[in-house]
Amino acid sequence: MATLGRDVTITFIGHGTFHLTTPEGRNILIDAWVDGNPVCPEPLKARVRENLAAIFITHGHFDHIGDVVDLARETGATVVCQYDMVPYFEGEGIPAAQLVGFNKGGTVTVADVRATMTTAHHSSTIYENGQIINLGTAAGYVLRFSNGFTIYHTGDTCVTMDMQIIGDLYRPDLVILPIGDHFTMDPRQAAYALKLIGAKYAIPEHYGTFPILAGTPEALAEHCREFGVTTEIITLKPGESVS
Repeated sequence: MATLGRDVTITFIGHGTFHLTTPEGRNILIDAWVDGNPVCPEPLKARVRENLAAIFITHGHFDHIGDVVDLARETGATVVCQYDMVPYFEGEGIPAAQLVGFNKGGTVTVADVRATMTTAHHSSTIYENGQIINLGTAAGYVLRFSNGFTIYHTGDTCVTMDMQIIGDLYRPDLVILPIGDHFTMDPRQAAYALKLIGAKYAIPEHYGTFPILAGTPEALAEHCREFGVTTEIITLKPGESVS
């Protein structure tokens, strides 16, 4: 497995949730499906709560926000999300002081990380009490750490030419992107996305949790060869880390 050597540790919680430790030792989550996540190893359910500084939310589907309210209440972590989600989270009991709402193209600094919200093509709703609640639109993040290391998390999305712009503007070192198909891009689209972005490393996510998410890292690697993509694929099982 690759060694990043940039004082950032990335742990795959499972499905679409990741735990990151910054060069300053701050802990953050990207999305928050932990307790209800069928592939999250049991020991991680307590570990993700330790010294949690921030939770970055990509969109409002249950498999990305399922535990955000409980985690925010228990830990006091700052919840970073699209502006349109803020009233919903306030109504669910997250204090306004813990919420940072902004929008695509904007940049905020939270837990020593400069985060720019990017476009993702996906929906963002939650089903409650027989009603579909709209929670803004889906997004991704470019996360720039204090030592210059840069991660681009695409969010749930199809491939889009916006990714080439993000690659040109921010030169991410590592990309986290979905490969499962059906609800997001499949491995071939993801390989083309990596061609557009041009990062050195990539971590696939949002696959294998359910049978319908049939994309595989092996298929991603195959299609990278098809497109002449030299990005190194780092395949993490739930509970595994790279640093």
